[in-house]
Amino acid sequence: MKLSPKLAIFSSSAAAAAAACVLVSEKSIMTSEYNLKTDKVSSPLRVVALSDLHFSSFGRDNKRLIEAVEKAEPDIILLSGDFFDFRSGRSNGDIVVKTLKALSSVARTYMSPGNHELRYNIKTGKNCFEYAENAGVTVLNGEYRDIEIKGQKVRIGGVYDHAAHIEDFADWHESKVYSFLREFENTPSLTLLMLHRPNTFIYTRDLYKDEVWDIGAVFSGHGHGGIWRVPFLGGVYAPEQGFFPEYDRGEYSFGKTKMYLSSGLEGYYFVPRLFNRPEIIKLIIDK
Repeated sequence: MKLSPKLAIFSSSAAAAAAACVLVSEKSIMTSEYNLKTDKVSSPLRVVALSDLHFSSFGRDNKRLIEAVEKAEPDIILLSGDFFDFRSGRSNGDIVVKTLKALSSVARTYMSPGNHELRYNIKTGKNCFEYAENAGVTVLNGEYRDIEIKGQKVRIGGVYDHAAHIEDFADWHESKVYSFLREFENTPSLTLLMLHRPNTFIYTRDLYKDEVWDIGAVFSGHGHGGIWRVPFLGGVYAPEQGFFPEYDRGEYSFGKTKMYLSSGLEGYYFVPRLFNRPEIIKLIIDK
């Protein structure tokens, strides 16, 4: 059936508008700013957190991403996993290493693994954590560092989460991750934790309602902000949580602990983002 001129124009316009929405959702970086009050600092600290770069590209050598991070003027940069990726026989290792070098020249940079870093190492037979360390980034997996930032004591930690699914948390209190987190929080210093998947805190809150954590800020990703976002409904799908997840992006409270869940920088495999711009988190911590 032959389209009328008006219908043809409408169809072309709608297709162009849809393409523009996807382009903005894929390439236009936004910075989400949050504030955290605590008596564990004496002057403001600025944290920039990123997650889920995968194969996304923001200009040559991710120049626009680096510029957006520089604009946030971070005292420290935290990367919560899924930067390295290996998919369909190709690796993004070279561009990630360049990006990590650029980030570490902006501010002290720390990284914890996501599921794709582990997959990268298995698929390639290489060690992406060594690449990151050689690029000037400190990798933490079940480890923490006690450091000073602007004369203030801060404990930085990173760990790969305990499990992906709620049924795997039956042995939670005997797990290495549980022991690590209890040790990690046991300090008078400000605590900042990188934890790729938010599942650990989501599931244990449901299973162990009386459990209390005292971690200053947790930075997570993995869910890509729900991939597509619908007005008034939020994200459409997040891995493990399923459709219309309760936790898609933003600030969440788990007792004394605040979680900052990033929508990340890439879509989900071959599904583009929609109404869901790539995100940088900027957290200002002050007394």
